[in-house]
Amino acid sequence: MFLQIQLSLRLVRIIFCLFIITLFHTEGMAFNKPLAKHSKGKNSSHILKSDNFSLNARNVKVLKSQGKFLWMGTSMGAIKYDTTSIENYIVYDNRNSLLSNGIFSISIDPKSQIWLGTYGGGLSFLANKKWTNINTPQGLNDAFVYDIKFNKTSMWIATWSGVNRVKGDPLISESWTSFTVKNTNGGLIDNWVYAIEFGEKSNIWFGTEGGLSLYNEKTKQWAHWNHKNGLGASHEIVLNDNRLATDSLKGSHHSDQVINIPNTENVAYRPNYIVSMYLDQLNRLWIGTWGGGLSMFSPETEIFRNYTVKDGLPGNYILAINEGPDGNLWIGSNKGLSMFDGTFFQNNAEKNGLISNYVFSIEFDNDNFLWVGGHHGMTRLKFDMQSGHLLRQDSE
Repeated sequence: MFLQIQLSLRLVRIIFCLFIITLFHTEGMAFNKPLAKHSKGKNSSHILKSDNFSLNARNVKVLKSQGKFLWMGTSMGAIKYDTTSIENYIVYDNRNSLLSNGIFSISIDPKSQIWLGTYGGGLSFLANKKWTNINTPQGLNDAFVYDIKFNKTSMWIATWSGVNRVKGDPLISESWTSFTVKNTNGGLIDNWVYAIEFGEKSNIWFGTEGGLSLYNEKTKQWAHWNHKNGLGASHEIVLNDNRLATDSLKGSHHSDQVINIPNTENVAYRPNYIVSMYLDQLNRLWIGTWGGGLSMFSPETEIFRNYTVKDGLPGNYILAINEGPDGNLWIGSNKGLSMFDGTFFQNNAEKNGLISNYVFSIEFDNDNFLWVGGHHGMTRLKFDMQSGHLLRQDSE
């Protein structure tokens, strides 16, 4: 069976109640808390109430909630799962719809259409129950797509050959604009782009393999920052904590199939490599680096603040960042899931009920469940409806 779910009768009763009773919504409190001068971390000793879903795929790279459905991006295709059922799901892959089974990005456009960014198969979108594939002939810079974002006027696409902006019909080449290191005169700091965030005052942020870039749509001006400007902690700070950390992560971002092209060397510490990114309600940009920990960048002061294992994180490879309905920041790393309230990192790992220590994706649905994508599957966690904390096995 492609999707295996182990649920006890007691858990089924709990899930039924949680679907019916909701005391807060995922569009609840924003992460706008002040940051303490010194942060601390605590590794939880409790077992969480969790449902683990085993998938016949290496990693669950991305999760996206759409009403009662949860979309999963895996190395074996995209899965549309009806969360109100036990085994109601549809698999989309290169046998029936897509050009590639590697799914690295899932986005929902203003028309509620699903868009997929794939590993080598370009873009695919679902409209009227039919998939349409878009690739380089239409104007896409590269067939490797890592992020897709929509603002009021455009679609922005992060690829391994720069950034695309689409205004109008994506099937018409005239709708496409390309931004690369070359045609922006180095404004885009690196062509390998992994993350996009929309900021204030027409600012658009790009997380790349060479650092952070900013483009302003009104002024057409570019700016960029990297480790020399403070992005990522120093090697001396993370050296001991990073030992042997990447052994299980080999191939997670760069496949051995592309070993001979640039930027694919296996290096345990790459502070310029932005793996994940999130802009909070106070216009603070949270950046996940490869071995350099979590960076917070203030656009107003242009100053970075770095968080590492020594500041309470469980690991220095930050693979996912999201904001929760509890008003806290949630972080996925190579050593588990962390909740950050501005002062404390509350850390949970496989020993607490996660399907794996590696957390590649984090998503909150409309029924107050937290979905966590990891190695070979994902975990569904439940909130305490009174406190907003994760439910534990020893709770009433």
